[in-house]
Amino acid sequence: MVKKVNNTERYVQHLYIYLNDADQFALFSGLTFAQFMDAMRMPKNLLLLKHSYQDASYNMHTQMEFASQEELPELRKSRATKKGEFCWIDFRSEKQVNSLTPQEQAELLYIGHKKEPMRPPFYSTLLNDFVYLSSEGEQTTKIYFRNLERLNELVGNYFIQLIRREDHGQNFWRRKSRDMIPDLPPELLKEMKGYYREGILISLADPEKTKNTVELHIRQIEEISFMDDFWSDINEYTKQRVERKIVYDRKLKQWK
Repeated sequence: MVKKVNNTERYVQHLYIYLNDADQFALFSGLTFAQFMDAMRMPKNLLLLKHSYQDASYNMHTQMEFASQEELPELRKSRATKKGEFCWIDFRSEKQVNSLTPQEQAELLYIGHKKEPMRPPFYSTLLNDFVYLSSEGEQTTKIYFRNLERLNELVGNYFIQLIRREDHGQNFWRRKSRDMIPDLPPELLKEMKGYYREGILISLADPEKTKNTVELHIRQIEEISFMDDFWSDINEYTKQRVERKIVYDRKLKQWK
């Protein structure tokens, strides 16, 4: 669900992130599956643990459905119109799925039902990079990362693509590279990890209002229990003190 409400229309997008690095997951609100696909190097195949996609492929061994890399564009379209719960784990080949033990299959069914694993959800059988667990309406999305550094990949690409669209419109991919705002520097993204652990709201300030800068405003927000209430009160949250700003200076052409 894309969040575009704010107290004085100073912002065009918000993303909430809470990181539990001990259990290797991050909780998001304001993230859609389409945005995840755009931001990440997608895995080859998705084993669908809970979904409403009607054209999925079927695996006889597990009696579970999956989407191959070729099917991902259609799955994406389906998710744009059907907002039910959506849970998946990635895998590299169907041969690996056919090697899943009854215990592993039971654990995957549990994950899809409870949206939490019985043990660390990274299987030597599947060699999965992610476990993706989204609530109805994409109000919250919990993602388990085999490599937590990929959280920076997700957040950095999420915002830079949004910024470029706001800056150049929907044809931003056709712009010359010299006109593009550069990627967020890795060192700035690494600095964010401490904030993630406490729970943060990252807000993109409206570029029309900041003019010579592009600004991401970071506010410390505790872990949220009820996301409906959080987004209803977003105006109040955006009145809180900004803990950190990440700023792109258009004249100097650099992030700071």
